[in-house]
Amino acid sequence: MKSLFVRAAAVALVGIPLAAAGTAFAQDTDSRAIANRLDRIEREISDLQRQAYSGGSSGAPVVMDSGAGAANLQARIVELEEQVRDLTGRLEEANHRAETLQRNLDAFREDVDLRFRDLGAGGGAAPVSPDAGNAQASTAPAEGTLGQTGPADGSSASSGGGAAAAAAPSLLPNGTPETQYDFAIDLMKRGQYDRARSAFEEFLQLHPKHELAGNAQYWLGETYYAQNDYKRAGDAFLTGYTTYASSSKAPDSLLKLGMSLAALDNKDAACTVWGELGSKFPQASPSVVARAKLERQKAGC
Repeated sequence: MKSLFVRAAAVALVGIPLAAAGTAFAQDTDSRAIANRLDRIEREISDLQRQAYSGGSSGAPVVMDSGAGAANLQARIVELEEQVRDLTGRLEEANHRAETLQRNLDAFREDVDLRFRDLGAGGGAAPVSPDAGNAQASTAPAEGTLGQTGPADGSSASSGGGAAAAAAPSLLPNGTPETQYDFAIDLMKRGQYDRARSAFEEFLQLHPKHELAGNAQYWLGETYYAQNDYKRAGDAFLTGYTTYASSSKAPDSLLKLGMSLAALDNKDAACTVWGELGSKFPQASPSVVARAKLERQKAGC
């Protein structure tokens, strides 16, 4: 049964024509505007929660009668909470970019001051600057792509000198798998999706059997989903479910696989995936169950 489901999901992903990747998320650089939106959304969540619970004569909260009204309120709360998470991430990303720009500016100023001091001293050792340029150039490819490991970088580095050859192409820091996983997660939290993707791919290459491999595969899919690349996101989530079925992220992978299919206008396949989620993982976390229910309603399953 599982093989039939997997085959159907894979066919659905492959059969959908991949349009242009779409425009990237518009970046709101005004931190105060984002903070104001967060405040408004949080107030709306509080108002909705007060509507969901009415105070009785004893002062104890009394749950509002279940029905369409309660379901709509719950769905709206879930939607607003997701907006809060998204805006929080964007705010953190804007702050991080500002800090990065400031550090780069400070480093540039220090470099200029150092070169002027060297020139003022009249020493012939001033041309040490090419080494600094090579150091900067060697770090830039490491941020861009993974996979161009030893052979490719080694061949280009051999013509550029020993300093470039010694630079490791690895994006992950030295340390335990847990340390490397946390590093990749931190990139994800900061909204650096391209670098996070490279980090998770590298982690999976280094630790394919580690207990965190299933989590890494799920977050790899999230890097694509966050950038509206639903085709590759669906592929990654499907791999997460089939390869790491015992992972704690397997239910999340099925949820996001269905959402990726729905975003690709294949709602029938999405409904099938969410049905698989309910039958295979009846004890999934409440947040996953609630989100799956909401997505099924939106898709008309």
